[in-house]
Amino acid sequence: MQRVVMMDLREHNLVLAGHDRFFVFRSGGPPQLVRDSCPHRGGPLSLARLTPDGRRLACPWHGTKIGVAALRRTAIPMVRCGDEATVVLPDVPPDTPVTLIRRRILANLPPVDCEQPAVPEQRGAPVGAHSA
Repeated sequence: MQRVVMMDLREHNLVLAGHDRFFVFRSGGPPQLVRDSCPHRGGPLSLARLTPDGRRLACPWHGTKIGVAALRRTAIPMVRCGDEATVVLPDVPPDTPVTLIRRRILANLPPVDCEQPAVPEQRGAPVGAHSA
């Protein structure tokens, strides 16, 4: 069973098909539709961030690193014509509800250093410091 879905990539970047989630991944190549589920524990990869080298996504739940190349290899078939895409969702029965939405996809933002915690910039004297 397969389900064919038409989507406008300017308007939609997330597909909900029953209990399955897919998102449009845009990193170093044409947009591709990938499963929004970490293979480790099912965390939402759309909320993952690229590692500094841009080669992996760090799962937001446990930090598991998933290779971008592996994501691209397992992408859902999609035929694009400009901003219009025809997607073939596997294992989705014809009567399954499909919803197309637009959300902020963190996985499409520039890479960040996931290993280093953000340190706020200090201004003036540290808290608790007394001037003489």
